Amino acid sequence: MRRSFTPARVVRSQLKFSPDKWTRLGLATVSGGALAAAFPKADLGLLAWIAFIPLFCAIRGGSLKAVFGYSWLQGFVCFVGSLYWVVIALHDFADVPTPLAVLPMLLLAAIMGIYTGVAIWSGELVGQRLGITRLLTIPIAWVALEWVRTYFPIGFPWNLLGYAAYRNIELVQFAEFSGVYGVSGLIMFFNIVAYAIIFRGFSRREQSIGLATLTATMALALLFGTWRTHQLSTVSSRGSLKVAMVQGDIPQSLKWDPNFLATSFEIYRSQSEMAAGRGADLIVWPEAAAAFFFQPDDRYPERFVEDASYRRRLLGLAARIHEPILFGAPALAVENHRLGFYNRAYLVSGQGQVVAWYDKIRLVPFGEYVPFRALLGGLVNRIVTGFGDMFAGHEQTLFTIHGAKLAVLICYESVFPNLTRMAVKRGADILVNITNDAWYGTSSAPYQLLAMAAMRSVETKVPMIRVANTGISAVIQADGTITARTALFKRGTETERVYWRSTRTLYTEIGDVFAESCFALTLVALALTAAYGQSTDRQGPELCTMVSVNGRQD
Repeated sequence: MRRSFTPARVVRSQLKFSPDKWTRLGLATVSGGALAAAFPKADLGLLAWIAFIPLFCAIRGGSLKAVFGYSWLQGFVCFVGSLYWVVIALHDFADVPTPLAVLPMLLLAAIMGIYTGVAIWSGELVGQRLGITRLLTIPIAWVALEWVRTYFPIGFPWNLLGYAAYRNIELVQFAEFSGVYGVSGLIMFFNIVAYAIIFRGFSRREQSIGLATLTATMALALLFGTWRTHQLSTVSSRGSLKVAMVQGDIPQSLKWDPNFLATSFEIYRSQSEMAAGRGADLIVWPEAAAAFFFQPDDRYPERFVEDASYRRRLLGLAARIHEPILFGAPALAVENHRLGFYNRAYLVSGQGQVVAWYDKIRLVPFGEYVPFRALLGGLVNRIVTGFGDMFAGHEQTLFTIHGAKLAVLICYESVFPNLTRMAVKRGADILVNITNDAWYGTSSAPYQLLAMAAMRSVETKVPMIRVANTGISAVIQADGTITARTALFKRGTETERVYWRSTRTLYTEIGDVFAESCFALTLVALALTAAYGQSTDRQGPELCTMVSVNGRQD
């Protein structure tokens, strides 16, 4: 039987905490700043588990419009704190004045904030109109919008919430079932349950069930993760490769200077010869380490005769040291009667022969190509001057070395879970991520990219070799542990033995079923809300304590 309420008591309970507009703006801002600090470079990962609590305080008692607005502000502030390196890249390497360089960063942060706003708004709307607890609707909607952000409109899954937990090795192992999206959902669930308990939001029954569910989920995740990491450390490997990671540390300002090409090549030559002397099975250079056009054969247009000579020198180096070299280089191409180039990874054998190559599939928007060029080309062409416009590759390549199959991820391809998963499903034993993070200086971007790459190994239980021009180079073990890590802007070669196993995960087999299910549930719930949902007298999230006549919570 439904209890009756005394209006005055209800009003008093709602006024226990009734912040004004400026306080709400401050809470949303603090929430966004705390979440930004949860990611590298600050790397205060524990903040992610409580960062949304101020936001929930800010949206309490507000209209749905206010819910979206404050949530958008939280996302905007978070991404300004996470993406400030865009200004560095545009100013230092595309000659864009700082005031103008700030604008694209703010625009990108504003767009990313929309995903945050829509996620929280959707969870609140469904909860309000269909009477489903927000303890469920908000985490599910959050995962749904993270999955959408991975693909639409241009695909930019930067700093998904789950990445903040990349150092909690035991806790994140269940990502082998759900992908990083499951970790994101757990963190959001923790936030809203913590809010419910601390601020007595929701009914006592919801609080009890939410706390019990959260406790059980965290315990199961930790128990599984502890068992899984131990199991991975004891299971026999199928084989190993001794890999030399050459960190050339070539300044971006000099990298494409023709007058510096000889010096650049000499750095990689000398480092590779030293690596061969240490008995490496494979020598890996970073993305575009060969700063000249390298073609599969020796046919070059006359104007690129110098590039052809460096091609011969590189093949000669591999033959002389009798070691295979995997490296990045641009390659000339023609598509649709238009001349352009690929961002390519090549494998050259110890006999100096081109074995295979891979063309980068996921290009960097506004860095390697202009999305929606017909609409945005005139607006942003000046911004991407100096970055170039590339052709995207069409299929993944598996390179075979000493019995191991290697899949290459170029640059920020490592932030796309499904791209990595497909390579492993096709048989990759080891992942190789070659990148050039010199664009970002000493900002947070290289650290964030490393954290995101680590989750790919957790999801697939396949080790990764990450080689960066200026750092951070590292080996990521199958459980996500980062080893053999180099410093930023330090030249040298790190040699490490990498083991691969037969382990394959559910995520590798079924992909983003968890995230897709959250997306489908959110869509269905929104459709039901539009068709049958009834508006209530309550405004905003039911994040206040309702008190009955006898003083008990409902």
